[in-house]
Amino acid sequence: MLDADGRPTGGHKDTVFTPARTTVRLAVRFGPFSDPVEPYMYHCHLLRHEDAGMMGQFVTVEPGTESSVSRRYAGVAHAH
Repeated sequence: MLDADGRPTGGHKDTVFTPARTTVRLAVRFGPFSDPVEPYMYHCHLLRHEDAGMMGQFVTVEPGTESSVSRRYAGVAHAH
């Protein structure tokens, strides 16, 4: 986490407590794992936040290939 509300946090964390109305900035390195088909997932641990944009998916792509990647995920449906 780079900062919370513009203040440096000084730590490497993958789970972060974020009080209400706080804005955080993250820096994430994915290394050689670009894959325009299979998405990564991010989420908030408060389930009611799912519908408020606190849960989603994204793909990583090679630099310069962004315009050739679909904006919709056509993956396999999971039976839960």
